[in-house]
Amino acid sequence: MVKIIGSKAWRIQVTNDGEIVVLGIRSDAGEEFDVLFNAVDSTPILTDLLTDMVRTHQGKPPRTFSANAGPNHEKSVPVQPLSTRIDRSGEKPVLVLDFGGTVLKVAVDPAELQQALSAPQA
Repeated sequence: MVKIIGSKAWRIQVTNDGEIVVLGIRSDAGEEFDVLFNAVDSTPILTDLLTDMVRTHQGKPPRTFSANAGPNHEKSVPVQPLSTRIDRSGEKPVLVLDFGGTVLKVAVDPAELQQALSAPQA
């Protein structure tokens, strides 16, 4: 699968056995990079990336996107995990999303989640 946005592009390839994930990225300068992930090793990389994004955007106003960009883009669709569970062993509940070799853990504030679910939809 290849996605192109302006001069930037990325290619995603997963072997049928799910063992190797390749992320190919083309920069604005036209250089291409391939990043190889072993399916098991990809979890800490994703967690580190998302944690850094949260740290960087903390305290800034919420990001807004134009009508056909980012999450508003017509091809932006939700990802369906293979399984979902709640881990309550820590201080806060953790939403555990299994994408088949990559597991994403998201700390959940139950009050904030309930408020978001009960808010009127725009």
